[in-house]
Amino acid sequence: MPVYRLYASEDGATHIEPLGTEDFSFENGPGEFKGVGGMVLGDASRVLLMRFEAGVQPSLHRANPGLAVLLEGELTVAASGSSEVALRPGDAIRVESTGRRGWAPRNPGESLALTAISQMPSGGRD
Repeated sequence: MPVYRLYASEDGATHIEPLGTEDFSFENGPGEFKGVGGMVLGDASRVLLMRFEAGVQPSLHRANPGLAVLLEGELTVAASGSSEVALRPGDAIRVESTGRRGWAPRNPGESLALTAISQMPSGGRD
């Protein structure tokens, strides 16, 4: 399952890069829980579902920090630094504080796209 990071550089431009889960340390439990791991990507402050109608193409706008997981449909996420990524169901993107030039989540598909977003307080990369 691909996971991505949307972040703003010092000049305010936003960018997207792969965020490999193998780069994070997973906590392993004792006994029968060995091999079962968890990873904290931030402190969630609110969880919401966001629906994108078919063909919706919003321009770049401010993004709230959080972790978005695409549940259904297709979504293309564009950043101001000209990078973009196509998400499929099960893919996730960690959105960091992006300032005014944020992101543009767009639905290129013919049916709605549904995401689950866990909003987090502003902050840098863990």
